[in-house]
Amino acid sequence: MEAVDLNMQKLENYVDNISNKKQTVKGAEESSNTNMEQKNSSIHNSAVNVSISMESMKVFLNIKSVELSQANTNAQNSLMNIINNTEIYDFLSGKEIDGGFSLASIGYEGKPITELSPDEAKELVSDEGFFGVSKTSERVSSFVVNLAGDDVEALKEARKGIVQGFEEAEKMWGGELPEISYETQEKTLDIIDKKIEELLKTDAQKELEEGNTSKEED
Repeated sequence: MEAVDLNMQKLENYVDNISNKKQTVKGAEESSNTNMEQKNSSIHNSAVNVSISMESMKVFLNIKSVELSQANTNAQNSLMNIINNTEIYDFLSGKEIDGGFSLASIGYEGKPITELSPDEAKELVSDEGFFGVSKTSERVSSFVVNLAGDDVEALKEARKGIVQGFEEAEKMWGGELPEISYETQEKTLDIIDKKIEELLKTDAQKELEEGNTSKEED
């Protein structure tokens, strides 16, 4: 009888251990999921802020690149809205805003955007300018790709943030942004989409593409 009781006790202990391990694993999984959600949320918010800041800059540069007349009421209003938005104006002035984002952090080393002449502003948004379509789309897409790494879900979340920030910028600045903003947004999303597509490819697909490339070279 004692042997049976002893074996039953061992069995109960074994079951308890298994149960405790399951609870530990479950807790670890829940913690991991929470951390992942927090990470993706942070990435999303960073992408939103970057998008709003960059589009606000485009609006400001677009206005600064032409001599304003009193008759140009919409441009005057947009300019005043930017000046009255402390965080945006601080960013354009070269100061660091929330998240450590600044003109310097994106590699810009020129004079503050708020101090540019019309000709200087026009040069910055030209085809080869620092804030032209090509260089800006590469810069913004590189920012979100580096932020998300090779995590597809994080990258998708960053893409959502870029889109949300763009839409919020549209609302902030009168419902319509400069044409250069739409061109830049299209190219930025295209780069991000291609990165996501590349990450989703299976090893077999990659090997097939590499094989086709080798045959073409031969």
